[in-house]
Amino acid sequence: MKPYADHRPRRARQIAADVFFVVWVGFWIWQGVSTFQSTMELTKPTERTQRAATSLADNMGEAAESLGSIPLLGDAAASPFLKAEASAQELADAGDRTEHSLRVLAWKLGLSLGLGPGVLLGAFYLPPRIRFIRNATAGRWFVDSTHDIDLFALRALANQPLHVLARISDDPAGAWRQGDPAVIRALAHLELRDSGLAPPPGL
Repeated sequence: MKPYADHRPRRARQIAADVFFVVWVGFWIWQGVSTFQSTMELTKPTERTQRAATSLADNMGEAAESLGSIPLLGDAAASPFLKAEASAQELADAGDRTEHSLRVLAWKLGLSLGLGPGVLLGAFYLPPRIRFIRNATAGRWFVDSTHDIDLFALRALANQPLHVLARISDDPAGAWRQGDPAVIRALAHLELRDSGLAPPPGL
């Protein structure tokens, strides 16, 4: 695999871009994790409220059960405690729902921050980067001798802009068909440079 160009300026730009991409992704992952942890901190008061309300509901239930066993006055004495138990249980349920909502929010915020910016940049950065690596890796197999430059010259005729070809020859396709070595060499240099490859020795 050939991840970087042979020419130093382009190789330096590619390395810098790769480092920036990794730092960018790492930074937003860190932000996502930090946001998740900060949001999860908000669930601690609701957890304490839920535990306290549940404990209160249990105590009120036990008190109502004990008072309910008193002859004649049991139901009347237990009634306020039963109402308090119901209210405490409602508070515990509300705390549970709040905790669940905060956990869902923490996950959504964490994943959005941790993955969103990295995925967005990767959608623009990775396709051309992968295409370069694929082309450079495949092209390297054809640069083992000067006999392969004709292939790169042909690719240049197909891929290079017309104004670039015009700087090489008034009729680059005709010169290529006639086997003009100077034009073929110039065309091959263009395509090799675009592929991130250095010309073979002697070319």
